[in-house]
Amino acid sequence: MCYLTKSQVKDVLNNVRTFELALNTLFGDFGYDLNENLGRRNALLSQSQEKELAKVLRKTYGDDDIVDDGRPGRPDIIIKSLNRELECKLTSGHGIHKTFGLQTDYATLVKKGRLDYLYMLANPEFNKFCVIFFADLTPEDFHLPANGSRGKSRMNKKNAMKKATILWGDYTDLSIENHFKWVSRLEETIEKKRRCLGELNFKLKNTPPGASVQMGKLAERMIKEEKRYDKKIQKITEKMEYWEKASPRFAYILQAG
Repeated sequence: MCYLTKSQVKDVLNNVRTFELALNTLFGDFGYDLNENLGRRNALLSQSQEKELAKVLRKTYGDDDIVDDGRPGRPDIIIKSLNRELECKLTSGHGIHKTFGLQTDYATLVKKGRLDYLYMLANPEFNKFCVIFFADLTPEDFHLPANGSRGKSRMNKKNAMKKATILWGDYTDLSIENHFKWVSRLEETIEKKRRCLGELNFKLKNTPPGASVQMGKLAERMIKEEKRYDKKIQKITEKMEYWEKASPRFAYILQAG
C-alpha cells in the first residue's frame, strides 16, 4: 500500500533543495563547508524532509490526520486515518562508489513489528535523488546489527526490495545485468569462432594441391584457434553461470530533482 505519489515527492524534493541551498549559503557566510561532512549535512536536512513530507500529506489527509514528531523513540510521521507510521531516511551513501546501505534502528523495528519507510537517496551535490517507499518492512527485512553499529541494522535488499515502490529515480539489479552481459559476450565469441574457423577452412580447401607445408600450417592454426576459442568460451560460460546464480545486487539510479 503506497499512499505517496511522484507529484508529492517532487514537491518535497523542491522544498528540501531550497532549504539546502539556503543552509549552504548560511554555512558559506561563516566560512564553513556544508558538504564537508555529508552525514552531518543529511542530519541537518532530515527535519526538512520530514516537515515537507508532512505538509504534502496534509493537503490530502487534512491537518488533524497527520502527526509529525521525529523525536527519538517517536514515529517521524503518523497518518491516523490509515493507521500507518512512516519513517523518513536521508542518505548520501558511503565509500568510493557511493553504495547505499539503507539502515534502520533495529530495536525500534522489533518493538513495532512492522513500519513503512521512505528513503531519500541523494548525491553529494544534493541535486540528484532516488526516492523509495517501502510498505510494512519487518525485522526479517534487515540484517542483525553488526558489532559497533550502535543498533543500526542494514537492509536485506533481497527481501525488502520486493516491497519497494520507486517514487523518484530508479534501480537496477546488477546480477541480472551482468548475467546478460556475459550471455551477449558468449554469443559474440561463438560467432567469432565460427567466422575464424570458417575462413581458415576456406583457405585450406583452396590451397593448391601439393602445397603440403602451407596446408600443414593452416591445419595446425585451425587446431590452435579452436582450442583458444574453446578456452575463452569456457571462462565466459563460468562467468555467465556465476551471475545467473548470484544473489541480487542492487544499484540505485539518481535523477535530477
